[in-house]
Amino acid sequence: MALLPTTKRIMTRLKDQIRLAKKAIKEAKTNPNLYTAEEISYMVIQLTRAKIALKLKQQRRKQEKGFSNEFSETHNSDSRGGEDDGIRSEGEQPEQPGEP
Repeated sequence: MALLPTTKRIMTRLKDQIRLAKKAIKEAKTNPNLYTAEEISYMVIQLTRAKIALKLKQQRRKQEKGFSNEFSETHNSDSRGGEDDGIRSEGEQPEQPGEP
């Protein structure tokens, strides 16, 4: 039976990573001899990173579907641009109100 090299990363879903990290941290609290302090702090960091990555993934998918323009490049742009492009003409206004 061949063993996998330790450098190979096994990709799991972000939700699974969050679930497993929460479970491991909870088990570490009930059995303190199970993990070292460095391992627990690493799990907490990875849990935070997985949560952030999941939120970013959800926002990205929502934006791609068109339900949110949070990350849109044109979100904060001015559609008129404040320039006279020749399309709109300036109408002649009477000097006194009521004059034709």
